[in-house]
Amino acid sequence: MKKIITTALLASSAFAATISVDPATTAQKVVGFGAGAAYYQSWITAMSSSLQKDFYDTAFTGLNLSLLRIGNWKQEDTTSIAADAAIVKAGKQRLGNHLKIEMSSWSAPGRLKPSGSVNGSDGHSKSDKSLKTSSNDPYGKYVYSEFAHWWKTSLQSYEQMGIIPDYISLQNEPDMEATYEETLFEPTETSEIAGYKQALQAVRDSVSSLANPPKILGPEPLGIGYNNFEKYAKALDNNNLDGYAYHLYHAGDGNDNSGTNYLNPENFRKAMTAIGKNYGSDAKPIIMTEFCTMENAVREQDMLGLAHIMQVGFTSGKLNAYIAWELFWGEQNGQLIGVCPGNGWSSCTEAKLYINPEYHAMRHYSKFVNPGWRVVSTTSDGKDLYAVAFRSADCDSISVIAINKGSAQNLSFSVNGYTPVSAVQSVESGDKSKAITAGSIIDAPAKSITTVVFTTSNTAALQCEDSPIEDPYIDPSKQIGDSLVIVNYADESSAAGWTSDKTLDAVTFETTALDGVSKYVKVPLANCAQDDCGYQHALFTIPDAAAVKDPLIKCKELVFTMRSIDTEDASVNIGGAGGSTWQNYQYGNTAPAGSWAEVSVPLDNEIDSTGAPFGSTQLSFNSDNAGIYIAKIVAKGCGTSSIKNIRTNFADRNNGEAMIFDLNGNLVWKGLKNEALNDNGTIKPKLHQGAYILKTKYNAQRVVKN
Repeated sequence: MKKIITTALLASSAFAATISVDPATTAQKVVGFGAGAAYYQSWITAMSSSLQKDFYDTAFTGLNLSLLRIGNWKQEDTTSIAADAAIVKAGKQRLGNHLKIEMSSWSAPGRLKPSGSVNGSDGHSKSDKSLKTSSNDPYGKYVYSEFAHWWKTSLQSYEQMGIIPDYISLQNEPDMEATYEETLFEPTETSEIAGYKQALQAVRDSVSSLANPPKILGPEPLGIGYNNFEKYAKALDNNNLDGYAYHLYHAGDGNDNSGTNYLNPENFRKAMTAIGKNYGSDAKPIIMTEFCTMENAVREQDMLGLAHIMQVGFTSGKLNAYIAWELFWGEQNGQLIGVCPGNGWSSCTEAKLYINPEYHAMRHYSKFVNPGWRVVSTTSDGKDLYAVAFRSADCDSISVIAINKGSAQNLSFSVNGYTPVSAVQSVESGDKSKAITAGSIIDAPAKSITTVVFTTSNTAALQCEDSPIEDPYIDPSKQIGDSLVIVNYADESSAAGWTSDKTLDAVTFETTALDGVSKYVKVPLANCAQDDCGYQHALFTIPDAAAVKDPLIKCKELVFTMRSIDTEDASVNIGGAGGSTWQNYQYGNTAPAGSWAEVSVPLDNEIDSTGAPFGSTQLSFNSDNAGIYIAKIVAKGCGTSSIKNIRTNFADRNNGEAMIFDLNGNLVWKGLKNEALNDNGTIKPKLHQGAYILKTKYNAQRVVKN
């Protein structure tokens, strides 16, 4: 009896609070949510293929990340960026162009600094840690031109490895004296230190000559207290920046301890408000590019801290994007994820991932809000309750994030004209990212985060926009029951439907159990470079059964359960064929060695520029690997509502994004479609003569450069 009375008293003592959202009153547009991959990259690639898959699925798919921050480590030609390339590739495979890349430099090459070293600890004075002086540089007293040329050649090197940054920042924390990699810049040059203003102009001029130059963010100082951001921003030529960036390691008014500010995010509101009022717009977004607690251990309360910091930023600070410092870190204490490859790596005793509290704080935003959405007016009357809401570009969805830092509260949501469809909740020292019943009234436990998604079909009275072309997100409520099983070899007895062209061996049906999978097909592939033996395709004809008829034009993606037959991962190009020439769906899909994986492949290219299907009746596979095993092929996203939202909500197909690939699948140019082709269908950009593949959101076609 005592327990029942106690429970009843707790329920009745919850405070009542109302969160009101005005869908018609909008503010800034969202660029995205992300985290950094600037150190410990080799720890990721050292993990087993199965643990790597778990990591990539957790980090990218699990968070629905739209921004990944990396470093420009290409100090010299010998610097390896293979691990960075593997991480970016895995993110792009899962999220496509939804995932944008932001690159910051921690230091200029040592040869461009008086100290001769990238590390601040090797300099004896501030001038040692800046750029070398020059007597003939056109931009000023220091070697700005050489610095800018290094940036340009670095970007070209990264592009060759498949990394094409969407945004760059020419110097991480130019005001920070550090023992590790650093280069100091004053807002404008002095007799002792190079100027950020002059360096920015030089880098802008240099990278502008690239075929697809990145957008430039700045000035990215250590913190926003003491008008530190403004000192730099006011000195710069605004035309040389495409957006503003800063960190939060101090807030001013004596609030310089990161761990303390995490627990008291209101310390940031004054400084963030000043920047939000005077800087930033949809055309020049404000992006918070790095912050963490600086604590040595994971703290449960930092989950609410991060969520609250982001609430302050997206309301008062007018942020367009937020990038946490550590997507991952070695050992257990990563900000979002801790990674341990296994024994022998520092203090790791087993191969394991640690999903830490701040991961869930980020997920409450990133999983349910996409680029192109807008912040909408939100008020709340609860005690210690902080709320922010975002509306989708086409107005059909609103996500409300409520951070309850006090006692238990009964939250009433007032979102005019919208219906709650899903909700997720995380509790400090309790369940995280737990699905709960959606409703207009929700119980919010003490110290919790609640995200509620609302939808409507009545958007006529609102000022709506087209969804971004790269937005792959479909609300989970629209994904239920929309899958079609094309083939599941657990239910089959032969490799019927498979054929091979040229000299490939026949596809065979296998019954030797392999890691719990007892039936599958073995698909031999070229086992040689395509430059040497050409494209050799294994073809699978889509069954004509009613259950799987026309999945290529009805569904959003194909999911293949597959693995490499070799001891190395297989990189497989997958496309369509049969009713037309071969159509690329996605290059470079990884079938891992040593484990089964579910590999998602988008079907956007099965629809041409007029909205008509190409008519593929087969699936096509090619690779320079020996081959792959396939256990199952499933089409997903086949509901009519999701297909309509994905494939018809685009304004101008001719001026949409286009990419040109060489025949090995390497990206060689990116821009708008009308900039890609001449009137006669040949390639405009300066490329070597030969054949290429032009890919847009709607199709892929073979084109030539004369």
